[in-house]
Parts: sequence; structure tokens; C-alpha cells
Amino acid sequence: MIRLGDHFKLGLFVIGGALLLVVVLFALGAGRFLNKTYIVETYINESVNGLEQGSAVKYRGVRVGSVSEIGFVAEKYGAKAEGYRYVYVQCTLDKDLFGSLGNKSAAAQAADEVARGLRARPISQGLTGQLFLGLDYVDSAHNPPLPINWEPASIYIPSASSTLSRVEQAVLGISNTLGGLEKAELPEAVRSFRRFADSASNVLEGTDARQVGVRLSATLEQARMLLARINTLVADPAVDTLLPDAAKTMAGARKLVEGSGPDAAVLLREGRETATSLKASAKALEAFLTSPETKKQLDEMPGTMEQARQTISELKGAAKRLNAVLGRVEDLTASQQANVESILDNARQLIENLRELTGDAKRYPAGVLFGPAPAKAPLGGR
Repeated sequence: MIRLGDHFKLGLFVIGGALLLVVVLFALGAGRFLNKTYIVETYINESVNGLEQGSAVKYRGVRVGSVSEIGFVAEKYGAKAEGYRYVYVQCTLDKDLFGSLGNKSAAAQAADEVARGLRARPISQGLTGQLFLGLDYVDSAHNPPLPINWEPASIYIPSASSTLSRVEQAVLGISNTLGGLEKAELPEAVRSFRRFADSASNVLEGTDARQVGVRLSATLEQARMLLARINTLVADPAVDTLLPDAAKTMAGARKLVEGSGPDAAVLLREGRETATSLKASAKALEAFLTSPETKKQLDEMPGTMEQARQTISELKGAAKRLNAVLGRVEDLTASQQANVESILDNARQLIENLRELTGDAKRYPAGVLFGPAPAKAPLGGR
């Protein structure tokens, strides 16, 4: 039989246990209820299999919060996010994160960090398949924010592709490349190359292979000698001054022709025709030396040298015509020398007359228009 005092003690024990439980619960959860946090959201355009509510959020490997909500942007923002298939991830971050990064407000500091390349991306924890959300800095040029059509309700940190997603894309690219090679009939191309190699080997191993080698060696030796002679001719210092001297000569001839009348125009036209002939000859020689057929004709050097002699003969003829034209220009200049001196004397007299007329105009301007000034009357006479 329980006495009245035992009931009182039992009641005190129950009340004390309940108070102790409340104190323990408050001690364990007070920090969580009193601690200030920030809500951050991001949008991920890939699978987040393994990322759940309560998963860790780490800033460069240091835990700074946890995932509080996972869904789709269409559920969060309704009609504004229609057509978008992004995964909506909301995180709860510790208040000390943005406070340790700068003195601005959390939203302003987050915007600055995003501009520096801060991105959120799922990261796998080893081989377990569990994911956590990592915050780290990447190249913002290669990881631009996803396009959105709404204003984020919380602090927004753009996402970047996960490492696993990039590996999958690389493997898919390699697979597509291999598939393209198969479509391009690569095995058939390899077989064709082998047939060509076998044919070339049979030709080289035949009875005429040595003769082909000797002829090819002789042709290459002749080509080397021809190029050596051309290099010797081009290296002559006179070649560097030939074109500038010819240009100066043509400029002087043009001046003489412009001041000497129709005959000079005829001479200039002939000089231009001669220069054109020289250019045509030079182009013909250059085309001959650079033509693919020249390599085939190197084993027939007598014919090739005959063509070169003919080309050189044409160049000599053009040079003789140019010398004749220059001689005619010199004769024409000598024949017109007396006329030029007479024109210069008349010009000098004209300049002297102009100087006298200018002096009279300065002394008596009206006299130039109305004649000499009237005579002065005596002071006392009538």
C-alpha cells in the first residue's frame, strides 16, 4: 500500500525528469535555433542522383551548410520557369561564410564572389555514390550562368558542370568520333593504302628499279646544278641596283617625253612596250623555271638549255631595243636644247618686266590705270 508521502516523492521525480529533459533538449537545439543562417539557391542542368536533403554544402572542402530543399524550378517559380528543366536546389549556409569573405552584405558579397568565378556543382564522395554540393572558383568564361527568366527569391549562386558530367561528355565525344570513323570506311581506306604500298614495293623490287634510281639521281643532280647557277646570278650585287636604275631611267625619260611633244610621246610608248616585253619575258622565264614539267624535262637537258638560250636571246634583244630608245631620247634632248634656252631667256625678260611694272604700281597705283600724273602748278601764278 502506497502512502501519501510516496505519491508526493513520485510526483517530484516525474516533474524533475521532465524539466531535465526540457533543459537537455534546449541545450542541444538552442544553438541551432539562435544561429543565424542564409538561404542560397542554385539551378543544376544535369542529374543530381545521390544529392538529398541534408547533404553537406562545402566551400573549398570546408562544410558551411546543408541542402534544405530539392525540386524543379517549374514548381518553385510557376509560369515564369515554364519550359525550363533545371533542378532547383536550396541550401542553408552558415552566417560566418560571407562575413569572412568581406565587409559587405551577404547578397552583395555573394554577387562579388560570383563575378570572381564562384560556382556550385555536385561532387561525388568517393565510390559511395553520395553527392555533396561544392562551392569553388572556376573559369567564369568557360562556365557562364544558366539562362533564366525570373528573379531568384534568395541569394543566387550559378552552377557549373560536375566532373562526372564532363567525363561522360568526353566519352560520348570519343564514341561519336569512332562512329564517324567507321562511317568513313576507315578499314577500306587502310586496305587501299596497303595495296598501294604493296604495288610500290613490287615496282621498286623489279628489274627496272636500279635504272629508275640512277635516272632519278641524275635528274636531281642536274636540278641542283641549275639552282646553284641561278643562285649565283641572283646573288650578284648588280642585280640589286638593276631595277632601281631602270626605274630612275624610266622616270627621267617620262619627264623628257612630257616636255618634248609628240615625238617624245611616241618614244615613251615604245619604251613602255619594251618594258612590257621585258616583264613578259621575265614571267615566261619564271613560269618555265617553276613549272612542274621542268622536273620531267631535266633528263633532257639539251632541249631545256636550248629554250633557256632562246629566252636569254629575247632578253638581249629587248635590252638592245631599250638602249636604242634611250639613245633617241638623248638625241631629242640635245636637239631641243637651243629652244629650251630661248624659252628660258624669254621667261627671264618677262619676269624683269613684271618686276618693273610691280615697282611702278607700288609708287603710283593710279598711273597704271589712268596714265602719268598731271604737272604741278607754280605757287604764285595763275
